[in-house]
Amino acid sequence: MARVLVVGAGLSGLSVAMEASVRGHHVVVLEKRSTIGGRASSELRDGFPIGYGPHFLLKKGPLHQLVRKVSKVKPSVLPLRPHRLEILGTGMMQPRKPMKDAALFRRAVKAHDLEHPSIQNSDYFASWGLNNELRSRALLNSNLLVMKEGWSGLVGRLAVTLDEVGIPIETGARVEKIEKHKVHLADGRHVETDVIILACGYGQAKKLIPDLPAVSFVTASTVDVALDATPLGERHGILDVERSMAIFDLKQIHPGIAPSGALLSAVHFGEGKSENRLAELNQFMDLRAPGWKSHILHERQQKNVKIAPKGGRVACNVARKDGILLTGAWVESEHILSDGAVEASRITAEHINKMPLQQ
Repeated sequence: MARVLVVGAGLSGLSVAMEASVRGHHVVVLEKRSTIGGRASSELRDGFPIGYGPHFLLKKGPLHQLVRKVSKVKPSVLPLRPHRLEILGTGMMQPRKPMKDAALFRRAVKAHDLEHPSIQNSDYFASWGLNNELRSRALLNSNLLVMKEGWSGLVGRLAVTLDEVGIPIETGARVEKIEKHKVHLADGRHVETDVIILACGYGQAKKLIPDLPAVSFVTASTVDVALDATPLGERHGILDVERSMAIFDLKQIHPGIAPSGALLSAVHFGEGKSENRLAELNQFMDLRAPGWKSHILHERQQKNVKIAPKGGRVACNVARKDGILLTGAWVESEHILSDGAVEASRITAEHINKMPLQQ
């Protein structure tokens, strides 16, 4: 059994803590913020889970399987429906009429034919420009899901499980420096451990390990807003592939997610300055969700959010000689986005037994 110190209580940190505990290790989690969850979190305001941009759960993916495994009550999920997603300039992603178009769509889905505009849009938006075929097929077959509880409910399920198995999570604990088998906190404490797992995001990990390999990210601006109106009607979303923008109404996707009205989650990802992206996204919403600003109940806007690494990711054991392991969506695994974070955490936990312990 190793003493494991996890830095970060976002999705990666909670996942790796649970995986390490299952393998018999003694685990402690440190989180610099006053709350846990990181970007996977959301804040409940008058029954609306206001998040940080749209998150969709891959059915039977690593995160979905983890949530189902730790949950005493089965999570309520409903899928994005391609026949209710509008592609600007094309129509609905899954046409119902005329019959010829519907038949062409079904054939294109089966072959994953990227010449078809619906498949192009699915390939692009299902993974925010990363063109991941697994998630694209999931969207086309109604296997990208929205949780009724929002992502705060998902994080809550993981946190409850960690509490039940006795894994302490200390919030407000800022790590300023790490060395082999030791973590130095901003409050002057020094914590010795066998294995340090950095689950704090690439930016913070880079500060703690300056020679960490460089990773470039797809970045985005987001708007999340609760409304007392339904400006998208019955549509699940509107996609603009030319400008890399999309608006989704999570309330239309899962009616149980909010008490009434709409819960819009909009994203603009790609190149350009974050200030310009956010302004362009607001203009897009003005045009495609007319009158939304007159019906705001709660709102959260983010200028610049790292979505996912564009290319190469970092091996979890790149700092093994210093007693450090890494996890997160930017760490090597077969999956991407939130599923990548969970899958990387499983791989990282498996490496703990291969680490040299403190003598």
